[in-house]
Amino acid sequence: ALEQMNAVLTHYALTEEMISGEKQRMDTTVVETNIHYPTDSSLLNDSFRTVARLVRAVQKELPQLGLNHRFHDKKVKKLASYIARNASSKSKKTKRKVTQFYATLIQRVSWILGVGRQVEDRLDQAGYTVEALSHYLPLVARIVDQADRRVLKGETVPPDEKLYSLFEEHTELIVRGKAGKPIEFGHKILVAQTGEKFIHHYAVMEKKIEDKELLKPAVKVHKKLFGQYPNVLSTDKGFYESMQQIEGLEEKIAVVSIAKKGRRTQAEYERETSDTFNDGQRFRAGSEGSISVLKRAIKLGKCFFKGFKNYAASVGFAVLCHNLVLLTRL
Repeated sequence: ALEQMNAVLTHYALTEEMISGEKQRMDTTVVETNIHYPTDSSLLNDSFRTVARLVRAVQKELPQLGLNHRFHDKKVKKLASYIARNASSKSKKTKRKVTQFYATLIQRVSWILGVGRQVEDRLDQAGYTVEALSHYLPLVARIVDQADRRVLKGETVPPDEKLYSLFEEHTELIVRGKAGKPIEFGHKILVAQTGEKFIHHYAVMEKKIEDKELLKPAVKVHKKLFGQYPNVLSTDKGFYESMQQIEGLEEKIAVVSIAKKGRRTQAEYERETSDTFNDGQRFRAGSEGSISVLKRAIKLGKCFFKGFKNYAASVGFAVLCHNLVLLTRL
């Protein structure tokens, strides 16, 4: 729905000749999800208290099932708190104790996982369904597995296989190497603008895609919308793939202001020091300002909505607000 609303607004701005397709710039950023920093101990603690809460609710609402489980939330919280306080200790004795506490914590969460599965079976036999229980149990199983592999077995779990939040399970780890924040937890988004700063195309990636793979689709969207390729295309060097890519774009676009990665030949150096290239890079730098406006003024830095669909909708709302405010000034 938000994509269609933005498309209608873009069509209006184009019809009223408020925007043109002469220039195109694009950049990517990360919008974070509303999660705490994911450690194995905190995820295990989240798992225990969530399953315990759901089972308690079932016991209270359906006493006829005869469920009579007891839980020890405080003991689990103490285990997780001790691990959090001492995980970075350099003392060998403390490290051994942390590992022991991890083993106990994993054992207790495995126990509550088994209880949750038993309760789910009893509910199914009685003709009841608790969607929250069915949703969380597979996620808890993943958290137990990754903690066991990483902490007790010493394995390296690939980032794409990890679960970073029990409540926002769609969250990805994004490594961007920014100063002060080398890693972020959320999703990448692409923002493409015209020369008037109007965001005519955006993309929310459920699974991260390399910048260089986003370039051609965004250029095709521009051509479809305006009926022509831009005269100036400008991005940062993250979108660079090869000189063949640049040469292919230059057959259709007059100025392709994308810097090359690595060493340059004399001809490539002259290309990147030309006035038209530098003008394109000055135009590109404005995309950082637009992203800053989205994050500071329209509060897109972190999404507080639950679930990926609502996450994507929040990005669409931010783009819509940005464009509406911009059109009032054109």
